[in-house]
Amino acid sequence: MHEIRRDLRHVAWLAERPVRPGHVVVATCAAVDSVFDLSPEAHAALWTFVHQVARSLRERLPCERVCVSVIGWAVRHAHVHLVPTTAPGQVPGLDGPPLPASEMAALAARLR
Repeated sequence: MHEIRRDLRHVAWLAERPVRPGHVVVATCAAVDSVFDLSPEAHAALWTFVHQVARSLRERLPCERVCVSVIGWAVRHAHVHLVPTTAPGQVPGLDGPPLPASEMAALAARLR
């Protein structure tokens, strides 16, 4: 593991299978299933740390933006991916096929 930053609650390292050079994974040191299982304080602390790492990536690498991904399924541990990018399309998208209007309306009503 190529660690790049750590504090008492978080660690950041270079992804072993990067989407792009400089792809970093940020995780909590405490074993927590997902970012949404963190307490509000721990959640805010994670995002503060992520912000610091992302700004560092943008300052030190040739990138225009740092994209963020929180999938939370394959690895059952709260973590965030940061991917430095220079152009659209350099990170896999989240586009799926459109849903029928009736299904969208039913979902929206259920989630309100």
